[in-house]
Amino acid sequence: MTLTSALAAGMLPAMTSTTTTTNPAAAAGAAVGGLLGAVIALAITGFALMGIFKKAGQPAWAAFVPLYNIIVLLKISGLSPWLVILSFIPVANIVLLVLLAINLAKVFGKGAGTAVLIFFFSLIMYFVLSYGGARYLGPDAARYPLGQAPQQGYGVAGSYQPGQYQPR
Repeated sequence: MTLTSALAAGMLPAMTSTTTTTNPAAAAGAAVGGLLGAVIALAITGFALMGIFKKAGQPAWAAFVPLYNIIVLLKISGLSPWLVILSFIPVANIVLLVLLAINLAKVFGKGAGTAVLIFFFSLIMYFVLSYGGARYLGPDAARYPLGQAPQQGYGVAGSYQPGQYQPR
C-alpha cells in the first residue's frame, strides 16, 4: 500500500487537516472572567497598599489607581518617580522591584530579611507593613544601610509626619 492510497483510505488521520471552531459564548465568558479577575486583583493590591500610603501621609485613593500607585510607592520609598519607566522594560523591571523592596524595608526601619520577603512575597508583606506595627520613618531613612535607620527624630513619636520633615 502506498502513502497516497493510505491517505485516501483514511488510515493516517494524523496527517489530515482538521478545522476547529470556537464557541463565542466561551470566548465571552473567558473575557468576562479575566476582567473580573483583574478587578479583584486590583482591589486586593489596593487594600494592601492603602495602609502604607496612609502611614506615609499619601492619599489612600492612590492605592487603587494602577500605575499611579507605583509612582507613589516609589516616592514613599525615597526613589525617583521617573523609575516607573523601568517597569515596562524586561529585566530592568526586576531590578526596579529589588530596589523598591530594599528601600521600602529601609523606610520602615526593617532589615535585609524583610527586604527579601518584600521581593518574593510583596502582597503579603504590603499587608504586614500596612496593618502591622511597622512605623514609617520617612524617605530620608533610605540613605542608611538596611536596618540601621534611626528610629527617632523624624516626627511625633518617632514616625514621619507630613510637613514636619526638614531635609538636611
